[in-house]
Amino acid sequence: MSTTSAEPQSPDERAVNADADDGYEKMTPRAKRGIVAACIGNFIEWYEFMLYGYFATVISAQFFPVANPTASLLLTFAVFGISFLVRPLGGIVFGYVGDRYGRKVTLSTIILLISGATAAMALVPSYDQIGLLAPALILVLRCIQGLSAGGEWMGSASYIIENAPSHKRATFGAWQPATIVLAMMTASLAAIAVTAATGAQVEHWGWRIPFLAALPLGLVGLYLRLRLDESKEFAEAIKDEGVEKSPLRTTVKRDWRSILLVTTLVCSPTMGTYVIFSYAPTFLATRLGISSATARLSGLIGMVFVIAMIFAFARYADMRGRRPLLIAGSAWVLVSAPVTFWLFQQRGFASLILGFILIGVGLSMMLAPQAAVFTELFPTTRRYAGLAIGYNLGAILFGGAGPFVATALISLTDSDYAPAVYLSAGALISLAAALVVPETLKFSLRSGREAPKA
Repeated sequence: MSTTSAEPQSPDERAVNADADDGYEKMTPRAKRGIVAACIGNFIEWYEFMLYGYFATVISAQFFPVANPTASLLLTFAVFGISFLVRPLGGIVFGYVGDRYGRKVTLSTIILLISGATAAMALVPSYDQIGLLAPALILVLRCIQGLSAGGEWMGSASYIIENAPSHKRATFGAWQPATIVLAMMTASLAAIAVTAATGAQVEHWGWRIPFLAALPLGLVGLYLRLRLDESKEFAEAIKDEGVEKSPLRTTVKRDWRSILLVTTLVCSPTMGTYVIFSYAPTFLATRLGISSATARLSGLIGMVFVIAMIFAFARYADMRGRRPLLIAGSAWVLVSAPVTFWLFQQRGFASLILGFILIGVGLSMMLAPQAAVFTELFPTTRRYAGLAIGYNLGAILFGGAGPFVATALISLTDSDYAPAVYLSAGALISLAAALVVPETLKFSLRSGREAPKA
């Protein structure tokens, strides 16, 4: 029997009606502009965050000059990884603010924070000029970047999905990982362009140019985000149910299974993204003797294919479901990681491109439905907090440590296949999670669980 407007409704019934009747299927131009603004801000955020990785060899010489080049690079990637240690703190802070005060104010604060920290890096004198204070300042600024990144992914993902049509959540959500990969491409292109333009001076002042560019980019992102409307789903959920008084405590108590699923599901795609597209160009140049330009260009071509595949797989996820892609993607990476590193060792330009594309297929399968399935696992009023805990735990355990662990494993084993074993181990963890995660295609966005049939 259908429920009339005069009859009391359960939370699940209200969630079904919200998903069906709240106008999601008729997006206004303003809502579309809001999603575009969120994606642009996400792009700017990750462009600034990833610059450090693409200038790792330069930064190691400028701020961590030790006699052993491998040790210097390890110190540089250790700072890269340490920034992930503070991400859970950023997630806790911004998760609380995002669920208590809304997505708009949180996302605006985040982009201002990382842009200031990135631009400040360009102004830090080298180790030769101020000694130990130089790496200390880089560490502090990198931690500020980590705080910001700790709230960005889940904020932009929540905002996009909460404004998307219910039958196209994965398709719209695909812009979230796609803009991250696009940001990595842009950071890589910036590294190539600056190196070509400044030549030998790139190690002295050339590398600072793209870091300084973060300030005007951040101001653009701030302007766009300040003009955002609050996400429709969040605004209506607060109107119907009120603000969650303790979103962090409540999500740990009620959503701990979803938190664990997000933590393990994010393992392989996050590890793969940082190892393959951030660390691999450095690996190819320093370990295999391939020119930096060739290594970066082959990685760029691989990223273009990844972006295209993300959107193709996202459409499949909206038609057939999220779970098949998560299972297939993690299994693909498990098997393809050793093959990719074998292709890298052939040293040919074509084999490098093929290696990036090969493992990129599996990463794309997992990245395509990621924003949708992760947000669908949590109810609206504590979504930001739940994602902040789960996603950042996965990032700190698997993502940020990727370049450091890969470098350390090669140093310990003297094997060029060590990073492949690491990637396969991460894929195995995500595969186990993918086999038990529920299919969220028909989940109510409001309640974070399967909606009852009318």
